[in-house]
Amino acid sequence: MIRCEACRRYLFLLLVFLLASELAAGDHPRIIPLRTTAVYPSGFPGSNWRSAIKATDGSTAYVLSMEPDFDIGHHLITLHLVLHHLRDKADAPNLLDPTGKRHGLQPYDFAAKYLARDSENSAVGEQRRISLEGLGLVLQMAVSKAKVSPIPAGQYRYQIDALELQIEVSNLNP
Repeated sequence: MIRCEACRRYLFLLLVFLLASELAAGDHPRIIPLRTTAVYPSGFPGSNWRSAIKATDGSTAYVLSMEPDFDIGHHLITLHLVLHHLRDKADAPNLLDPTGKRHGLQPYDFAAKYLARDSENSAVGEQRRISLEGLGLVLQMAVSKAKVSPIPAGQYRYQIDALELQIEVSNLNP
């Protein structure tokens, strides 16, 4: 009888552990891997590129987008890849920067001055990878096309005319 009681306790604790592990893993939804091409300009005046990242249940879990950064002269100097939860407000923090302490050029930034050097020789390179352990995601990006042009003298010397990225988003632990 004692062995049976010990087995029950063991099974109960194992069940609690498995349930707790499943709940902890449920903090972020598993996604359907995404392969997409991000194009700027998108072809629609005034609109930015956006792509939905779907959870395995078919609902939209995240939205990936490109947001432009203009200088005072309205020249496009940087495009930022941005990840948000579906219901986030426009000013919500970029989930690609989990620390919230963004400083300097990041792998999700595509700056004209670095693209002008050729993406292979830029500060962060043509191929970029971001692991988001807190979300259970990994993003891989590659610059497939970049066109920049010089702008009049000022703080920035180049503007982005066109940018095309190959993007893959997958679960960190398949």
